[in-house]
Amino acid sequence: MTNKPLSKNINADSMNALEFMDREDLLATIKSMMGSGIAINFYGKRSAQEIDKKVRPRQTLIKKELSIGAPEQQARNTIIEGENLQAMVTLYKERGQVDLIVTDPPYNTGGQFRYNDKWDTDPNDPELGQLVKMDDGSRHTKWMKAMLPRLNMMHAMLKPNGVLAICIDDNELFHLGMMLNELFGEQNRIAIINWQKAYSPKNQDRHISTATEYVLVYAKDKKTLPKQHCLSVMKIWMLAIGILIMIWMVYGRNRATHLQKIL
Repeated sequence: MTNKPLSKNINADSMNALEFMDREDLLATIKSMMGSGIAINFYGKRSAQEIDKKVRPRQTLIKKELSIGAPEQQARNTIIEGENLQAMVTLYKERGQVDLIVTDPPYNTGGQFRYNDKWDTDPNDPELGQLVKMDDGSRHTKWMKAMLPRLNMMHAMLKPNGVLAICIDDNELFHLGMMLNELFGEQNRIAIINWQKAYSPKNQDRHISTATEYVLVYAKDKKTLPKQHCLSVMKIWMLAIGILIMIWMVYGRNRATHLQKIL
């Protein structure tokens, strides 16, 4: 059996992933297989787990003309405009103090998600990268590599009784669920909420028209949550919707808020 040189155009996802792993990745994979739990492995996972440590905190500029209320009240309500991983690193001094994180990441539909290969080694590169198309064989790997450092940061930002609510559609539902199970622990999953986004069939659907999307809700430590939190998951979902709406309406409300722009 002869070894043929690999073409530069061959996608890593189309080959056996083990051939592309270094020693540390192989050891981590073997250890996870020998354990009693279930782990998700993908090319570049180890570097993605460390990449948030390379993100440089950014300076912020308070936009006084967009600020509302007394200065002492403004410190309690902040909107930051900027890339979310950089924003969380900039706010890292607040780690362990966040009650609720509501996030709506780009869906991997071929029309929203962009990935810059330079982010594998330098997350501070300012380029947005190429749009990841549906026919990209590594699109799931790229999405998971982008999400993992952000999920790590969200986990660090939450209080012990903090809750994460993350929106997703069926394209990455299963991958995201496995990542969250591994990071937060399956025992800390509060609920998977599905909501109806459409009431009529889509013309572009060839088989079954999908009319729902999902919100995955996890606690950092569900044992620390009051019992009513687990029994009233819909309150979390309603709060999530309210927060998203407030982001758009906050400037028209009499709320103490200031806007910081990441430089």
